[in-house]
Amino acid sequence: MRSTFKGKSICYQNSNDMSINFTKKRTMIEVSKNDSMSDDILHKALSSAEIPFDRKVSLADITYMRTGGVAGTIIYPETSEELARSLKILADLSFPYKVVGATSNLLFLDDTSYRCLVSTVRLNKMRFDAENGQIVAEAGVMLPDLSRLALWNLVSGLEGLEGIPGTVGGAIFMNAGAYGDEIKDTLVAVDIAYEDGTIQRREASAIGLSHRSSGFRRGDLEGVVCCCYFVGKRGQEQSIVRKMELFHAKRHKYQDFFYPNLGSIFSGSPYRALGERDRVFKFISAAYYAICYEWKPFRRESPMNRKWLNDIVLKRFPLEYELQPFSDKTLNCLVNRGQGTAEM
Repeated sequence: MRSTFKGKSICYQNSNDMSINFTKKRTMIEVSKNDSMSDDILHKALSSAEIPFDRKVSLADITYMRTGGVAGTIIYPETSEELARSLKILADLSFPYKVVGATSNLLFLDDTSYRCLVSTVRLNKMRFDAENGQIVAEAGVMLPDLSRLALWNLVSGLEGLEGIPGTVGGAIFMNAGAYGDEIKDTLVAVDIAYEDGTIQRREASAIGLSHRSSGFRRGDLEGVVCCCYFVGKRGQEQSIVRKMELFHAKRHKYQDFFYPNLGSIFSGSPYRALGERDRVFKFISAAYYAICYEWKPFRRESPMNRKWLNDIVLKRFPLEYELQPFSDKTLNCLVNRGQGTAEM
């Protein structure tokens, strides 16, 4: 089923995922005893530069999906300059690392150790520049906070991002979007930190944003996004509020909020793809959608989950598991019920 869709990359060790950048295509490697000396050198360099970091962090305690082993080092730059200095230190030491944000699109493997992560979550400042109508947001700002700042300043074009639980930097990396809005629609420029310690500003048109992709994700661009600049159209408060309320309600209806999850895994419908493999299921699913979501003869609202349809999938397709790895609301949402990443 995974090969049918073009959707989220699930972040395994050594995989190409949706973090902000996989700098110079370095691979993450497991921590070994032989690495302890270079780890100490890194920690001393970070301490000397007064850059915050933590050691031996349980990823299951802090990641969005609540999975993962231990991260040997997590670096937490609090300014763009600290991020640039962190990258330079890592580059000078030839130290492998991965840059991450809120980790809401990343699945870290249990029983796996990760050498070094650079987290943007403390790059979380944003402001509205009334003089030029521009929103300035650092890479770690959460998208719901960005959309609300736009609302407060009557800027339209960011309403569809209200319920996406990711950071601005991660959104740039994959050109995130929902309900007709994409990050590229209002983005005008980005500041990028490089491994030589410099920060450069580039126009949005220069970073190759396309459907769920960018020059960073494709590997065409190096560096890490540290700050972003947005300009939207002037909007009316009630119009913006109505859109945000509608999108918020829809997201809560079709996304799981009971268990840790990664949201939608595929950009297409898994039910439609399964229907192409099984004509009987295609007829059943088409009838289900027509009755429950189009005609709705028995209720005003469509159902809150697709458990009935999911049960039919399990009867007609060879899916086996000990704990159900997907949401009752949709097959398109991987959830953590405590089954561990191997079972997922």
